Amino acid sequence: MVPSLIAIAGMLFNGWHSDKSRERRWHAAIPILAAGSLFLLVVGFRSQVLLAVVLLLLGTGVYYACQPVFWAIPTLILSETAAASFGLINTFGQLGGFVGPYIIGYLNDRTHSLMASFWFIAAAYFISASLILSLRKEDPRGAG
Repeated sequence: MVPSLIAIAGMLFNGWHSDKSRERRWHAAIPILAAGSLFLLVVGFRSQVLLAVVLLLLGTGVYYACQPVFWAIPTLILSETAAASFGLINTFGQLGGFVGPYIIGYLNDRTHSLMASFWFIAAAYFISASLILSLRKEDPRGAG
């Protein structure tokens, strides 16, 4: 329940602030970067179980703050082809949802620890934030 409450608050605030400032890329990337950093801190504080659990809960909740802004980006930069882009985004999401658990399971079996999985998740978050920040096409309507 804790990550969901953090996610609700983060989604509402981040979406509102993104609309107010008319900026999308950083509002999508910052929560993902924060979540990746929190997952790295879980690895660093693995011997302090309570702190590691708190960091894991925060990281999971903070990640979802990017969602309202993330889904606004394709309609801003692709205009007519936005419907097709949603299909492509969902295709990659489904592929990640299929392949990701296998990678996590492989890493857990190979290392006999969850730490490699947390490294992998943090790396995936950092890569996705980098891809969002690499978008350079400006909004044709001037919304950021």
